[in-house]
Amino acid sequence: MTDLAPPRGVEVCYHPSVRRAAEVAEALGRQAAERGLDVRVDALPEGDGAFLGELSATDLLVCVGGDGTVLHASAYAAQTGTPIFGVRMGRLGFLTETVEEQAAADFARVLDGEGRVERRAMVQARLDGDGDGGTLHALNDIVIGRATLGRTIAVHAHIDGVMLAEYRADALVIATATGSTGYALSVGGPIMHPTSEEMILVPVAPHLTRANALVLPSGTDLRLSVERGFEGVMSVDGIHHRSVGSGAVVQITRSPRSVDFVRLGGANDFYHNLARRLGWLRLDHVIDEAQGPEAEG
Repeated sequence: MTDLAPPRGVEVCYHPSVRRAAEVAEALGRQAAERGLDVRVDALPEGDGAFLGELSATDLLVCVGGDGTVLHASAYAAQTGTPIFGVRMGRLGFLTETVEEQAAADFARVLDGEGRVERRAMVQARLDGDGDGGTLHALNDIVIGRATLGRTIAVHAHIDGVMLAEYRADALVIATATGSTGYALSVGGPIMHPTSEEMILVPVAPHLTRANALVLPSGTDLRLSVERGFEGVMSVDGIHHRSVGSGAVVQITRSPRSVDFVRLGGANDFYHNLARRLGWLRLDHVIDEAQGPEAEG
């Protein structure tokens, strides 16, 4: 983690179909412009389309929307090393740092150089035979699943050359620490601190196969081969999708890329936010604890 330097240029992007996102983005753009900063405000394109041509020239990328917006923008920020400051417009979000009501005040702190930069590891996937041009990078997860409803997919998993298992399941999820609170969590995977560099491997609805999730070291070479007679689909961060034919092999390793996020709180705020967003703490208990014993009676 490193300290944040006051930015000289700011790119503000927003999800065009999220209510009030454009309005909030424009307001934040004006706030930065009033300080004499170079500012651009753009709608974030969806799908695999090209992103903002001048992203590499900015010091800060502000994303207004939700985790999906941040995920989409992170694919490009990872290539330039541009830190992301996320503003949540929706109900739930683990990647964003602030909400609409606090956006202006928190953004002012960021412009003053407050906060820290938190680095998140990524993973990469490559279909054998595709070459380096076929490498895809994920901040959240890579999912290899069945191509059609009504049947499972069969996948052999090798870790560093050692045969681990033959999975017959709806899918396999390979998640980063960032993705551990997403799809992987919903299918029984563990939660890791977001700065961890390990990977998680967890099957989805396995049939006559152990459902144990595995945490793999960051240097692991994971190879997943689709058994002949089965067809699959690979989804990378829910954005990029590739067909995985019968007999194909997908190599998954730690990506050389990473994504930097602007954080205003301490490193341990992750646990507080996790408990609050997942509903692990009763509100009345938190209030009583904060007020102390003198509040009783």
